[in-house]
Amino acid sequence: MKRILALLSIFGILYSCSKEKEVVKYPYQMTFDAIKPVSEMRFFIGGTEFDPKYHEQTVQGFLDRLYSEKTNTGYTSYWSKFVEHDPDWFADSYFTVEDEDIIKYSALSEISDVSRVGETTVLTFSATNKVSDDPIVKSDLFKYDIDINSNGTYNIQFVVHNQERALEVSRLYYKLVRYDESGNRKQLSFGTISNEFNESFIKTLTERDTLAIKEYRLIYSIK
Repeated sequence: MKRILALLSIFGILYSCSKEKEVVKYPYQMTFDAIKPVSEMRFFIGGTEFDPKYHEQTVQGFLDRLYSEKTNTGYTSYWSKFVEHDPDWFADSYFTVEDEDIIKYSALSEISDVSRVGETTVLTFSATNKVSDDPIVKSDLFKYDIDINSNGTYNIQFVVHNQERALEVSRLYYKLVRYDESGNRKQLSFGTISNEFNESFIKTLTERDTLAIKEYRLIYSIK
Protein backbone atom coordinates (compact mmCIF):
# COMPACT_ATOMS: atom_id res chain seq x y z
CA MET A 1 0.00 0.00 0.00
CA LYS A 2 2.80 2.45 0.86
CA ARG A 3 4.38 1.87 -2.57
CA ILE A 4 1.04 2.40 -4.32
CA LEU A 5 0.48 5.67 -2.48
CA ALA A 6 4.01 6.80 -3.32
CA LEU A 7 3.47 6.09 -7.02
CA LEU A 8 0.14 7.87 -6.99
CA SER A 9 1.82 10.91 -5.46
CA ILE A 10 4.82 10.92 -7.78
CA PHE A 11 3.00 10.52 -11.05
CA GLY A 12 0.11 12.83 -10.28
CA ILE A 13 -2.73 10.38 -10.79
CA LEU A 14 -4.90 13.02 -9.14
CA TYR A 15 -4.19 16.65 -9.89
CA SER A 16 -5.98 19.94 -9.38
CA CYS A 17 -7.78 21.65 -12.25
CA SER A 18 -9.21 24.97 -11.08
CA LYS A 19 -11.26 24.05 -8.00
CA GLU A 20 -12.06 20.52 -9.17
CA LYS A 21 -9.99 17.33 -9.15
CA GLU A 22 -9.56 15.57 -12.44
CA VAL A 23 -8.70 11.87 -12.65
CA VAL A 24 -6.29 10.65 -15.32
CA LYS A 25 -7.48 7.32 -16.75
CA TYR A 26 -5.21 4.30 -17.10
CA PRO A 27 -3.15 3.64 -19.03
CA TYR A 28 -1.50 6.97 -19.78
CA GLN A 29 1.92 8.27 -20.76
CA MET A 30 4.21 11.07 -19.74
CA THR A 31 6.20 11.95 -22.85
CA PHE A 32 9.44 13.87 -23.33
CA ASP A 33 9.23 17.64 -23.79
CA ALA A 34 12.64 19.25 -23.44
CA ILE A 35 16.09 19.33 -21.82
CA LYS A 36 16.62 22.03 -19.22
CA PRO A 37 20.24 22.89 -18.29
CA VAL A 38 20.74 23.18 -14.53
CA SER A 39 24.37 24.31 -14.60
CA GLU A 40 27.09 25.36 -16.99
CA MET A 41 30.14 23.12 -17.32
CA ARG A 42 32.06 23.08 -14.02
CA PHE A 43 35.78 22.26 -13.98
CA PHE A 44 38.00 21.27 -11.05
CA ILE A 45 41.71 20.55 -10.66
CA GLY A 46 42.36 19.22 -7.20
CA GLY A 47 39.98 20.99 -4.86
CA THR A 48 39.99 24.21 -6.88
CA GLU A 49 37.19 25.16 -9.28
CA PHE A 50 38.24 27.05 -12.40
CA ASP A 51 35.94 29.19 -14.51
CA PRO A 52 35.77 27.62 -18.01
CA LYS A 53 35.31 31.09 -19.50
CA TYR A 54 38.88 31.99 -18.54
CA HIS A 55 40.41 28.53 -19.08
CA GLU A 56 38.62 27.55 -22.28
CA GLN A 57 41.53 25.78 -23.96
CA THR A 58 42.43 23.81 -20.82
CA VAL A 59 38.84 22.68 -20.29
CA GLN A 60 38.25 21.79 -23.94
CA GLY A 61 41.52 19.88 -24.10
CA PHE A 62 40.46 17.86 -21.07
CA LEU A 63 36.98 17.15 -22.43
CA ASP A 64 38.26 16.08 -25.88
CA ARG A 65 41.29 14.05 -24.80
CA LEU A 66 42.02 10.61 -26.23
CA TYR A 67 43.31 8.06 -23.68
CA SER A 68 45.04 4.71 -24.18
CA GLU A 69 45.47 1.90 -21.66
CA LYS A 70 47.62 -1.19 -21.95
CA THR A 71 45.79 -4.51 -21.73
CA ASN A 72 46.81 -8.17 -21.99
CA THR A 73 46.11 -8.09 -25.72
CA GLY A 74 47.46 -4.65 -26.61
CA TYR A 75 46.03 -1.18 -26.04
CA THR A 76 42.49 0.07 -25.59
CA SER A 77 41.65 3.65 -26.56
CA TYR A 78 38.99 5.80 -24.92
CA TRP A 79 37.65 8.78 -26.83
CA SER A 80 36.20 10.98 -24.10
CA LYS A 81 34.97 13.89 -26.23
CA PHE A 82 32.11 15.79 -24.57
CA VAL A 83 28.96 16.06 -26.70
CA GLU A 84 26.16 18.41 -25.68
CA HIS A 85 22.85 16.67 -25.00
CA ASP A 86 20.67 16.47 -28.10
CA PRO A 87 16.90 16.55 -27.42
CA ASP A 88 16.42 14.11 -30.33
CA TRP A 89 18.13 11.42 -28.23
CA PHE A 90 15.16 11.43 -25.85
CA ALA A 91 12.35 12.31 -28.25
CA ASP A 92 10.86 8.80 -28.18
CA SER A 93 11.25 8.19 -24.44
CA TYR A 94 8.27 8.12 -22.11
CA PHE A 95 6.83 6.87 -18.83
CA THR A 96 3.88 4.48 -19.12
CA VAL A 97 1.52 4.23 -16.15
CA GLU A 98 -0.43 1.02 -16.74
CA ASP A 99 -2.24 1.05 -13.40
CA GLU A 100 -1.70 2.33 -9.89
CA ASP A 101 1.14 -0.11 -9.22
CA ILE A 102 2.75 -0.73 -12.63
CA ILE A 103 4.89 2.01 -14.15
CA LYS A 104 7.55 1.59 -16.84
CA TYR A 105 10.08 3.82 -18.57
CA SER A 106 10.32 3.23 -22.32
CA ALA A 107 12.03 -0.13 -22.87
CA LEU A 108 13.17 -0.54 -19.26
CA SER A 109 11.48 -2.96 -16.90
CA GLU A 110 9.00 -1.64 -14.38
CA ILE A 111 9.85 0.37 -11.27
CA SER A 112 10.55 -1.95 -8.35
CA ASP A 113 11.06 0.58 -5.57
CA VAL A 114 10.29 4.20 -4.76
CA SER A 115 12.08 6.22 -2.08
CA ARG A 116 11.81 9.86 -1.10
CA VAL A 117 14.77 12.03 -0.13
CA GLY A 118 13.40 15.41 0.88
CA GLU A 119 11.52 16.81 -2.13
CA THR A 120 13.30 14.40 -4.49
CA THR A 121 12.22 10.88 -5.44
CA VAL A 122 14.48 8.00 -6.45
CA LEU A 123 12.86 5.45 -8.78
CA THR A 124 14.59 2.07 -8.82
CA PHE A 125 14.06 -0.29 -11.76
CA SER A 126 14.37 -4.07 -11.73
CA ALA A 127 16.87 -3.81 -14.63
CA THR A 128 20.51 -4.04 -13.51
CA ASN A 129 24.06 -3.28 -14.70
CA LYS A 130 27.35 -4.82 -13.55
CA VAL A 131 29.41 -2.74 -11.13
CA SER A 132 32.56 -4.11 -12.79
CA ASP A 133 31.48 -2.41 -16.02
CA ASP A 134 30.87 0.92 -14.29
CA PRO A 135 32.83 1.07 -10.98
CA ILE A 136 32.23 4.83 -10.62
CA VAL A 137 28.83 3.95 -9.09
CA LYS A 138 30.69 2.97 -5.89
CA SER A 139 32.16 6.46 -5.46
CA ASP A 140 30.84 9.50 -3.60
CA LEU A 141 30.57 11.52 -6.82
CA PHE A 142 26.80 11.22 -6.86
CA LYS A 143 24.42 12.96 -4.45
CA TYR A 144 22.01 10.03 -4.25
CA ASP A 145 23.49 6.68 -3.23
CA ILE A 146 23.43 3.76 -5.64
CA ASP A 147 22.93 0.49 -3.76
CA ILE A 148 25.18 -2.41 -4.75
CA ASN A 149 23.60 -5.89 -4.86
CA SER A 150 25.34 -8.93 -3.36
CA ASN A 151 25.92 -10.39 -6.85
CA GLY A 152 28.00 -7.41 -7.98
CA THR A 153 25.23 -5.58 -9.85
CA TYR A 154 23.31 -2.38 -9.22
CA ASN A 155 19.77 -1.45 -10.17
CA ILE A 156 19.20 1.39 -12.64
CA GLN A 157 17.86 4.43 -10.80
CA PHE A 158 16.22 7.69 -11.86
CA VAL A 159 16.33 10.77 -9.65
CA VAL A 160 13.18 12.78 -10.31
CA HIS A 161 11.50 16.00 -9.19
CA ASN A 162 7.71 16.02 -9.29
CA GLN A 163 5.97 19.02 -10.84
CA GLU A 164 2.31 19.66 -11.62
CA ARG A 165 1.40 17.11 -14.32
CA ALA A 166 5.11 16.71 -15.09
CA LEU A 167 8.33 15.04 -14.00
CA GLU A 168 11.88 16.42 -14.18
CA VAL A 169 14.47 13.65 -14.43
CA SER A 170 17.94 14.63 -13.22
CA ARG A 171 20.82 13.88 -15.58
CA LEU A 172 24.51 14.42 -14.82
CA TYR A 173 27.44 14.45 -17.26
CA TYR A 174 30.74 13.69 -15.53
CA LYS A 175 34.37 13.13 -16.40
CA LEU A 176 36.82 12.21 -13.65
CA VAL A 177 40.53 11.44 -13.96
CA ARG A 178 42.44 10.52 -10.79
CA TYR A 179 46.19 10.03 -10.23
CA ASP A 180 48.37 8.31 -7.66
CA GLU A 181 51.18 10.01 -5.72
CA SER A 182 53.64 9.28 -8.55
CA GLY A 183 51.45 11.02 -11.12
CA ASN A 184 50.28 7.80 -12.79
CA ARG A 185 46.65 7.72 -13.87
CA LYS A 186 44.69 5.32 -11.68
CA GLN A 187 41.10 6.07 -12.71
CA LEU A 188 39.28 7.29 -15.81
CA SER A 189 35.50 7.60 -15.68
CA PHE A 190 33.14 9.54 -17.93
CA GLY A 191 29.53 9.34 -19.03
CA THR A 192 26.03 10.40 -18.01
CA ILE A 193 23.74 9.15 -15.28
CA SER A 194 20.39 10.03 -13.74
CA ASN A 195 21.75 11.55 -10.55
CA GLU A 196 23.08 14.85 -9.20
CA PHE A 197 26.52 16.08 -8.18
CA ASN A 198 27.63 15.62 -4.59
CA GLU A 199 29.41 18.88 -3.71
CA SER A 200 31.31 17.26 -0.83
CA PHE A 201 33.12 15.05 -3.39
CA ILE A 202 35.33 18.03 -4.22
CA LYS A 203 37.14 17.56 -0.91
CA THR A 204 38.33 14.09 -1.99
CA LEU A 205 40.20 15.38 -5.06
CA THR A 206 43.98 15.23 -4.75
CA GLU A 207 46.36 17.74 -6.33
CA ARG A 208 46.38 16.26 -9.85
CA ASP A 209 42.81 14.91 -10.00
CA THR A 210 40.65 16.57 -12.66
CA LEU A 211 36.86 16.67 -12.79
CA ALA A 212 34.27 18.18 -15.14
CA ILE A 213 30.52 18.04 -14.58
CA LYS A 214 27.37 19.49 -16.14
CA GLU A 215 23.81 18.99 -14.90
CA TYR A 216 20.52 18.85 -16.78
CA ARG A 217 16.90 17.85 -16.27
CA LEU A 218 14.74 15.96 -18.76
CA ILE A 219 11.13 17.19 -18.73
CA TYR A 220 8.21 14.74 -19.17
CA SER A 221 4.54 15.65 -19.01
CA ILE A 222 0.99 14.40 -19.47
CA LYS A 223 -0.44 15.72 -22.73
